[in-house]
Formats: sequence, structure tokens, C-alpha cells
Amino acid sequence: PTAIPAPPTYHVSNGGDDSNDGLSPGAAWATIQKANDALPGDGSCLLFRRGDTFYGELNLPFGCEVGAYGEGPRPILTMFKLLTRPDGWAEESPGIWKIDLGSPDTHLGYTATTDANIGFLDVDGVVRPALKFDLSELSTTWDFYCDIPNNTLFVKSPGNPALLSDSIKAAPKGNAYGATGTIIYCRSGKNEIHDVHITGTGACGIRGNGSDVHVHDCLIDYIGGSWLAGQYAANTRYGNGIEHWPNVRRWTIENNEIAEVYDVAWSPQGRDPEGGPVCWEDMVDRNNHIHDCAQMFELWSQNGNPDSPGFVRIVVEGNLCERAGGGVFSDVRPDQNVRVDLLSYKLQTPVDITIQNNTFDGAHTAYSYHENEPPAGYVTRNNTIRLKAGTKIQFQRDETVEEAAAWQAATGREVGSNFIVVP
Repeated sequence: PTAIPAPPTYHVSNGGDDSNDGLSPGAAWATIQKANDALPGDGSCLLFRRGDTFYGELNLPFGCEVGAYGEGPRPILTMFKLLTRPDGWAEESPGIWKIDLGSPDTHLGYTATTDANIGFLDVDGVVRPALKFDLSELSTTWDFYCDIPNNTLFVKSPGNPALLSDSIKAAPKGNAYGATGTIIYCRSGKNEIHDVHITGTGACGIRGNGSDVHVHDCLIDYIGGSWLAGQYAANTRYGNGIEHWPNVRRWTIENNEIAEVYDVAWSPQGRDPEGGPVCWEDMVDRNNHIHDCAQMFELWSQNGNPDSPGFVRIVVEGNLCERAGGGVFSDVRPDQNVRVDLLSYKLQTPVDITIQNNTFDGAHTAYSYHENEPPAGYVTRNNTIRLKAGTKIQFQRDETVEEAAAWQAATGREVGSNFIVVP
């Protein structure tokens, strides 16, 4: 029989050149944009050089593996715009400065997007998340306002922001591959993503409805905060570490660190606007270290189609989850009630979800928040749950952690789980 050739391996480095063929470290490409344009659609391996930083939105074709080569820290994939050019800024009015993010001449970093829907600023390594929704509301240094139609960012600053800081970055939502931006988009499936650092976006870290995806040994942090235009309440912000809209199957997410996310670390969610059936099937989230995100795990399905399989064989197990509701975005959230470990809104489809053998330590508002009482298929068991004295177990109920036995008896959930009161 004829041997099947191995898929080609491509390399990307800061010292590369997009005119290269990418097939060896010495002939590496230079940019994410080149990878988007040149990767084959029937299987490949894409390796980023460790210690380097790459700007853009990576749109994975079918069968593409993403990883790292060389020595040193994980390669960084980010959407950050670097706003360090003093001549890119202009003073709009006393103490209010503006920059045109629609022009690649005003800044560095991710210049291929004109998007000015910024989720947060990073100034000399300190996250500044105070997005305002009217220019008149800028009152404290590093408050910012986004004039999205005109691609313009306004910042409150006593002087030219580029001269007041050694480093100032802005995290845009991004919009290269759909309305919801993401650093890595798994559009077709059969992808493996490992050993990369995904950071610096106003929207999502990894997203996609392609099936058969394995995400492991990655660092995903500083994600979200952009405006969710035209959705829900006015001035809603969003951003998830890993997100799936329907219909998606067979994802395994394991051995990652996910931290500092505006919304939730992992969320299979959504609806079909056409009313078709929806599903999320054979999804596993295990052995991750998740901390300082608004929520750890969120599930919701809004769908009245009787043929919807809904959530099928969803397993969340063995994760260490710390300080739900903490982190850099915690104080700017308008909805302080949902700083919890477990979150669900409408669950209008069948539900087969098991959350077991996890450690949940130190949720801010409550252990869980459920817009509607979860159905019988939402199973939580054998978890360790550590809460400060007086903290509610479920936001919609009165029982605190000291009354765990009564809550377990009343709800039938968390069978075999251990609730611990901490000072």
C-alpha cells in the first residue's frame, strides 16, 4: 500500500519572513496573517517559536495542530494594540486624549484590525478595565471610551499617554472571523492546540464550532471586557476564555491554566436564531487550574425545538478553581451577583451534565447562580467547596455554607460533596 505522507509542519518566528516557505525554523514565516492565508485545508502542524509574540486572530483550517518549538516560555498569541507612539495621540480636550485605531500608522502590534471596541488597557503591566459608555464619563486617569464607528479610542490622561508610560496596550474585540472576536478560531475542527499563551483580547481566547478539538497545556489569561453590541441590557460587556455556540462535538480541554477572564473560563452556550435543533456533545473539561475569572463554568441553552439533543455527555472533573469573581475585572462588573463558580441561565434543552471531583475555593458572591432551578440532568457531586463564613451556596436561596446539609437535602445536588467554612 502507498504510505500516507505526514502533514506538513510550518514555523512562525519574529525573525521570519512571510516570503519564506515556513517549512523549517530557518525559513519561518513571520505573522499570523501569513498562516491564515497559506495553511492547507486538509491537515498541517503550525509551530510558533517560544519566547516570541505574535499579533492577530488565528483562523484554523481543518486538521491543523498548533504548538511551539524552540526553548523558553510559551509563544504569545495576542490581539494587543501597542499605543506607544506619541505622535499617534492627539489631545481632544484638556486631559482627554484620542488615538485613531483605524490607522496602522498610529500604533504597533495588531494593526491589521481597525476595531476600536476595547475591553481593557494594560499600562506598564497594570490592567485598567474602566470602560465608560459616554465621553463625558471619563473622570479618572486611564478611564477610556470607545467611539467604535469612528475607530477612535479616548483615554483620560494628564498628558500624552505614550509619554506617561513605558508600555500601553489596548485589547480589541477583534472581528476578522465573525461577530464575536477570538484569538484562535476553530471553524472546521480536528484541531489540537497546546503549549501557547493566549492573552490580550477584548472578546474570547478560543472559540469555535468545529468538532474533535483538543486544547491542553496552554495559558489563557487577560481576556474580555469589550462591549457586546446590540445584545441584552445596554452597555453589556463580555468575554470568555473558551466558548462554544451550537452545534459542537467532542472537545477535550485539559491541563491548562485559565485566569483573569471578564466572564467565564469555559462556556458551551447559545441558541439557533432560525429555531433549528442545537447540541453540545461529548465535551470534557478536566484537570485545569482556573482562577480569578468572574465564573468558572457556565451553561445555557435557549431553544424550543423538540428535536434538540441539547447537552449530551458533558463532564467537568478534576479542576482546581480558585477565587471565582476575583481578578482584575471584578470591580467593574455591573452584575456583582454572578461572581460565582457555577452559572446557568435558561436550560431549555435536554441536559446531561456531570460536574464532579473538582475543588472550588473562595467564590466571591455565592458558589452558584442559577436563573432557573437546574433540571435533574444537571448533576454535581463529590466536589470540595470552600467558602467564607456566611457565603450563600446558591444565590437564589437563603442557605449559607454553614447550612450545607440543609441545602443538599432540599436541592438533591452535591451528593458526596464536602463543604468547608473558611475564615
